[in-house]
Amino acid sequence: MSNIASKSNLAESSNETIEDRKLKEIEWSDFRRTLTKEEDGADFDKYTANLKYYCIIDKQTEEIKQWLIANTKGKDVFEMACGNTAMLPHVAGIVRTAVAADIAPVTIELAKNSAKGNPDLEKIDYRVMDCEKTGLPDNSFDVILEQGALHHMDLDAAYKEAARLLRPGGKFFCLEAIRHNPVIHLYRRLTPHLRTAWEVDHILGQPQVMKGLEYFNKIEKKHYYIVSIIAVPFRNTKLFKPLLAVLEGIDAVLTRIPGMQWLAWQCWFVLSEPKNKQ
Repeated sequence: MSNIASKSNLAESSNETIEDRKLKEIEWSDFRRTLTKEEDGADFDKYTANLKYYCIIDKQTEEIKQWLIANTKGKDVFEMACGNTAMLPHVAGIVRTAVAADIAPVTIELAKNSAKGNPDLEKIDYRVMDCEKTGLPDNSFDVILEQGALHHMDLDAAYKEAARLLRPGGKFFCLEAIRHNPVIHLYRRLTPHLRTAWEVDHILGQPQVMKGLEYFNKIEKKHYYIVSIIAVPFRNTKLFKPLLAVLEGIDAVLTRIPGMQWLAWQCWFVLSEPKNKQ
């Protein structure tokens, strides 16, 4: 197995100031992101087994990309708990300024390495930073982005920090897994090796998503994947694309039904008009 010992100077030098929860998240991030198929073989397959489910997300990814293009052009943008930068690469060439931050130094090192040779990505200011308390000035950004990060964080702290950092009229774009589908959540419980204990216990539900309205005045949202997941076992067959198209059509109806939509696997939501800035 590749060297998975934490390379994080932050974790090694700040044990007294970083909560144990965050240290575990850093350790897991370092471990997962430094696995390679070539060096780690079976362990890579074991710890990335859930990646197969992302074969169905192309349509969602394109819709998110279009939202980002429409809302970030010429703006100051911050990607919160960015991982290897999930969203900024879509729009790095059109934003005014771009900051991507993550608490795990190894993650930021990998993001910087992947940006080399790409002029747009090299413009991103990558920083090691606790995104629950960034220390950045109030009203620093027009748009904040996060993908799959809130369930790793203290939710109130993350919402509060995003609202503080945004300018009046700013937008906080979030893409998160949702906890209410019993089959999907059982899978999470049965595969503890794929995530930290904190993560599985803090997957967002309807109350946690709507909690954002304690810090923002407006929310818009869209849900994805109730039955589309059925296509995953067929991903390497000719049946996959036509089957997925049919299932996506069914999901387009189901995810508009108020009660049913919360059974979706994922939801993106946009919190806007941060409070106390009107």
